[in-house]
Amino acid sequence: MLRSNNKSSILLNTDASSIFAEAYRNLRINIDFHAVETVRTIAVTSTSPGEGKTTTALHLAAAYAAGGKTVVLVDGDTRKPSLHHLIGRTGRIGLTDYLAEPGTLLFDIIQDSRIERVSLITAGTMFINPSDLLINGRLETLMEELKKRFDMVIVDTTPVLAAIDAKIMAAKCDGVLFVLESGKIKRNIVKKAVDELKQVNANIIGAALNKVKEKDTAYRYPYYS
Repeated sequence: MLRSNNKSSILLNTDASSIFAEAYRNLRINIDFHAVETVRTIAVTSTSPGEGKTTTALHLAAAYAAGGKTVVLVDGDTRKPSLHHLIGRTGRIGLTDYLAEPGTLLFDIIQDSRIERVSLITAGTMFINPSDLLINGRLETLMEELKKRFDMVIVDTTPVLAAIDAKIMAAKCDGVLFVLESGKIKRNIVKKAVDELKQVNANIIGAALNKVKEKDTAYRYPYYS
């Protein structure tokens, strides 16, 4: 993926003819065609913070929506949520509230995004040990309900090596997309993260190389299966 220099303009990259938009179309198409089984729920993660997993999740959701799919974007990074800031929405009740309170309904946590055909579920109220919420059984219920209502469910998770949350969420999704920052992450660190996901039998469908300089795009492909 090309480097974005301004976080506040992330949603303004809507020119369908741009290299930026083409990169995410390629990512979407490669996921659809390279997956052995149908993938409708995708956990987007990275090895460590700052590699661009959140922006990738957001633009991937927009790419699916541009292709006619209905999408719900879930902020599963409950320790450091940022999707609502990028989209320009409030961080009202969201994922953690649904998981913690049986009386919270799906209707209560879904809100519109600034992208056509994309809905948003924010991370919700901050909890000391959010991983405990992810294993209480309500997560499976939520994912099944979302699959009934939307064509695609894309979850922005914590970095794999930063918290156990990513492993838990990855195990509940059809596939996992790794986001790697170009020129930053070492091979042994990536291998460690992959091994962590394999422990929960996560289906790693590929990796997106992020923050690639435009002059290098002729030699790099945005998706590796």
